[in-house]
Amino acid sequence: MKKILLISTSLFISISAYADCSNTKTSFEAQKCLNQEVKALKTQLNATYKKAYETTSAKEELDNAQKQWLSFKEKQCGDFVVADTQGSPATVEYDLTCQSILYKQRIAFLKELFNQ
Repeated sequence: MKKILLISTSLFISISAYADCSNTKTSFEAQKCLNQEVKALKTQLNATYKKAYETTSAKEELDNAQKQWLSFKEKQCGDFVVADTQGSPATVEYDLTCQSILYKQRIAFLKELFNQ
């Protein structure tokens, strides 16, 4: 229970550190904002992963888990979201929002797991 609370708190803090893309006025603005957010989250995830990799003795397992997570992210946000929205003009926004959510979750998970 304590770990869940810490992960939830970490996720909330991570979420609040990024721009609020929900206040954009056009689809173009929303996509631009979400693109910037996803780019920043990728950078943060890479830094968090690097620290975790340096900390653990199970480097191969962490590397495999990260590769599987990346594959899951691509399937969840790319394949599933795109198929589910069936070519809607908002498909790109849905994809970027999905990526943003999953990046935030992964960052919070790695930080909690490796006490960062």
